[in-house]
Amino acid sequence: MKKRIDWIDVAKGVSIILVIIGHSIKYNSDLYRFILSFHMPLFIILSGITYKIPNSKSQIKLNITKYIKRLFLPYVFTLFITLLLHEFLNNNLNSFLSFLVYFLKTLFGGFGVNHMFLGYSFRSVGPIWFLITIFISKIIFDLLNYKLKNKNLEFNIVIYCFMALASIKISMISWLPLNLDLVPIFLFYLYIGFLLKKFADKLKKHNIIIFVISFAIWGVCLGLNINIELVYRLYPIGILSVIESLCASYCIIELCKTISQNKILNKILTSIGKISLIVLCINSIDMEGLDIWHLNINSYIFALIRTIITLLISFAFVLIKNKISKLKRYT
Repeated sequence: MKKRIDWIDVAKGVSIILVIIGHSIKYNSDLYRFILSFHMPLFIILSGITYKIPNSKSQIKLNITKYIKRLFLPYVFTLFITLLLHEFLNNNLNSFLSFLVYFLKTLFGGFGVNHMFLGYSFRSVGPIWFLITIFISKIIFDLLNYKLKNKNLEFNIVIYCFMALASIKISMISWLPLNLDLVPIFLFYLYIGFLLKKFADKLKKHNIIIFVISFAIWGVCLGLNINIELVYRLYPIGILSVIESLCASYCIIELCKTISQNKILNKILTSIGKISLIVLCINSIDMEGLDIWHLNINSYIFALIRTIITLLISFAFVLIKNKISKLKRYT
C-alpha cells in the first residue's frame, strides 16, 4: 500500500473545512474571497502531486477502474440520495420513471449551479460537480501523459498552458455538460501539481524567495478583491486569476507542511483530509438535498455549526462503513 504523505492530508483537511465554510458564509465577504482564491485549484494540484504517469495501456485501464470506484460511483450515489431526499421532502415524487429521467438529466448535466444549456434547464448537482470533473480530467490526463511521456518538458508546459487559456475562452462562450469546458484547466492544475513533485528538491533550495513572491502576488490580488471561481467560470483578470490561485496554493502548501509538524494539528487535520471526499459528499447532500438550515444567526456561527455537524456525520459514516466491512470479513 502506498504510504500517505501527512502534509498532503493536512492540506486536504484544511481545504475541505474551508469548502464547508465557503458554502455557509455570505457571498463576496472577505473570508469568502480568501477561500475562493485557492481552495478548488489546491485540491486539483494536490491530486497532481500524488500522480504517477502510467507506463502501459493496462495501467491506464486499472487507473480508470480506480477512478470509477473512487470518484464516479460516489458522484452517482451522492446525487441519487440528494435528489431523492429533495423530491421527497418537497412532495415531488410522482413516479419512479419521472424521477429517473430527472436524475439522469441532472447526472449528465453535472453543473455545480442551476444552469440553462441549449434551452434546457439543468439543476445543480451541488459541490460534487468537482467529482465528475476531476474524474473525466484524470482519465484524459492519463491518456495525455502516456502519449506525451517522451516529449520534452518545454513542449508539455506549452500544451498545458494552452489548455488553461482554452478553458477560459470556451467557458466564456458556453458552459458544457459534465463541465467539459473546465476539464482543460483541471488538466493544467494537475500538471502543475505533477511539476511541483518533479522539481520538489530544486524548489526547496529557493523556497523562501518563491514563498515571499507568491505571498505578495496573492496579497495584492486579494487587496484588489480578485479571486477565481471555477463553478461560475469567473476569472476576473483572465490568466492572472489562475496565477493568483497558483501563488495562493503554493503558500497554503508550505503552511500545511509547517502545520504537519505539530502532532495535535497533524492528527486532527490528517484524519479529516483522509475522508475529504466523504465530507464533500455529505456537504453536497446537506446543501442540495435537505435545505433545513433556516437559522437566524451570524453567518460565521452558522458556518462553524455546519462544519462541526458535517464532520461528525462524515466520521460516523466511516465508522459504520468500517464496522460493516469487518463483519463481512468474519462471516
